[in-house]
Amino acid sequence: MELNMRDKTLPTPSILTAGELSVVFERTLDGIRLQRLSDTTTDRELLPARTLPLFTLRLRHCETKEEVQLDADSGWDQVAIASTADGAELDWRQAKPADLHVIVRVTADHEANALRWRLQVENGDSEWSVWRVIFPQIAITELSSDATVFFPRGPGEVQKGLWQREFRHQGLYPEPWTTMQFMAAYDEQSKTGLYVAMHDPNAGAKEISVASHPEERTVAFTFDHPAEDMGVGSNGFVLSGEAVWQLLRGDWFDAAMIYRQWARREARWFPELSDEGRDDTPQWTRELPVWTTTSGDRVQVVSRVKEFAAYMDVPVGFHWYGWHQIPFDNDYPHYFPVTEGFAEGVRDLQKAGIYVMPYINGRLWDMRDKGVEDYQFTRVALPAATKDDEGQPYVEMYGSKEADGSPVRFAVMCPATELWQDRVRSICSRLFDEYHVDSVYIDQISAMSPKLCFDRTHGHPLGGGHWWVEGYWKMLQSIRDAMPAGCMLTSECNSEPFARWFDGYLTWHWQHDGQVPAFGAVYGAAIQMFGRAYRGGETKGLALRMKAGQQLVFGEQIGWIDPDIVNEEESAAFLRQVVRLRWRLRRTFYAGEMCRPPRLEGDIPTVRADWQWKDEWWVTTDAVMTGAWRLPQENRLALLFVNVGDSPISARFHFEGRRYGVDGEQVRVTVIDQAETLETFVAPNAFHRELTLPPRTAYVWEVSPL
Repeated sequence: MELNMRDKTLPTPSILTAGELSVVFERTLDGIRLQRLSDTTTDRELLPARTLPLFTLRLRHCETKEEVQLDADSGWDQVAIASTADGAELDWRQAKPADLHVIVRVTADHEANALRWRLQVENGDSEWSVWRVIFPQIAITELSSDATVFFPRGPGEVQKGLWQREFRHQGLYPEPWTTMQFMAAYDEQSKTGLYVAMHDPNAGAKEISVASHPEERTVAFTFDHPAEDMGVGSNGFVLSGEAVWQLLRGDWFDAAMIYRQWARREARWFPELSDEGRDDTPQWTRELPVWTTTSGDRVQVVSRVKEFAAYMDVPVGFHWYGWHQIPFDNDYPHYFPVTEGFAEGVRDLQKAGIYVMPYINGRLWDMRDKGVEDYQFTRVALPAATKDDEGQPYVEMYGSKEADGSPVRFAVMCPATELWQDRVRSICSRLFDEYHVDSVYIDQISAMSPKLCFDRTHGHPLGGGHWWVEGYWKMLQSIRDAMPAGCMLTSECNSEPFARWFDGYLTWHWQHDGQVPAFGAVYGAAIQMFGRAYRGGETKGLALRMKAGQQLVFGEQIGWIDPDIVNEEESAAFLRQVVRLRWRLRRTFYAGEMCRPPRLEGDIPTVRADWQWKDEWWVTTDAVMTGAWRLPQENRLALLFVNVGDSPISARFHFEGRRYGVDGEQVRVTVIDQAETLETFVAPNAFHRELTLPPRTAYVWEVSPL
């Protein structure tokens, strides 16, 4: 059925079903709105009475800079809805203020209970530019008083009861607080919810947000896309990839599995995997169980790092800051000459089984890059710096000071420019070829949002699009092509679209309540995650155990910790225990995949400590942390249990092997710790067991079919 606005009558709403998900479109007097979105099996309505517009367009006049906004449900001259073979096509037309034609195509995926959306905007007006497109956007009504929201901050985070309290989180993807492109709302008791995602294989820039509105008992999920060629007349917009609304019967882990399936199939950044994980990542990198970090010259760091490695008695990675003569966060990117003895220090550490990774920054150029002198910035770097829509360079400051006490001001360099690509590549090549380091850490690439650059001379679309990540992809591929065999690259934080070109992500910012390992569920074996910020405070011992325990069950490489931790007996002993257990399980992590973490029954206490992320930073977790990792090619499973508290904890565990892909009528369970086998028993594929978890202890069940 086709609906046309010329008659101004209100037709019967149009219904589209996708398996157990049903959507109802309603024509308004001058637009189209979503009237209902329903789970037909549980008979639950997902939308509130007052729904958000399906899309919002923001236009800007090219000369006056006047901005106007158009919503899908009002202000249009003509609209139409037509059925198609696999869904529907929605059509909006407008003559003023700009000549616009918007087409939304929705496909009903019956098998997945999903609606898949594509959108394009045709702009026939040279005086107006499509500035931003907010699509999709959806408000979900309160599913229950105990319902949960998942959003992709850091590793992923869950928050309960957002419908009753103020909450807002947003970030310009890709960045560390918005690391992936999916969110979800769900009620585990009634087994209903919605997976809301952009399946964009190009990783285009987009503002992803979740916001509660307790006065309406709704939570809104939005994706706001800066258009390509922002400010250019007659520019249109084509959604990169597709938006997905999919019925969710489970929780955050089930949502992560939906996203993982898509990412492995279509995302341009997902690396190739074999039965041994990531073959283009060196074996030592895949196996490495622990990282230490400190700053200084050879005399200040080498003996301390060697002492740390001797105590751990496993291979160690060392993240070396302050190896250059320039101060930290100053005079970038002029890292040479190095400090005295750097080359000898690298060799000395490597002989002790330590892998050396120096720090550089991959985004910034100091605007006074030789003390207080503008040495090369204006003459060399300024043309390649990112510019705002007024033509001014984007500037950032990080608290470092020049010699005269003024703040160091950095320009953000444009990754699409040859100058910046060549500069970063040459720094890396010199470190690899002259100093024979094992890795280079290129700071900020996977840690900071794209800058919407408006410099026409750079050759990329102005403002939005996916040119930002593609510039880095080209840079990083050229570095990988030139670096010696057995070497690797890492970066700060864990924005997903650089995973194919980095071997490791520094996950030091995973520091929040409610964290879940969704990123590891999607990217386990695809890239190694390592490092938390281990800091001080009165509860630093407990904070260390919480972080190290969470790292183990999340599948991260442990540490990124000062080597002097070996002088703190109790903390060092716990850290060593976790590190050596991870070393025993190394192949499970680098060649396996994450499974749903076990749930224990019983009274599991919580623990709370100051993680010192920013001043005081209190985090609460369960005292017992659990994880599950499977080697599918061997039908073997590892279940991890860590009691980070000071008291023994009793719990009941119900195991069902087939839920983890372990077949057979019976299973063999081998209980191990860092050094030995504690117990072996045979049990049915499904069984209950009472557990007593000793304090400050980590151990593993290795499960395989008989």
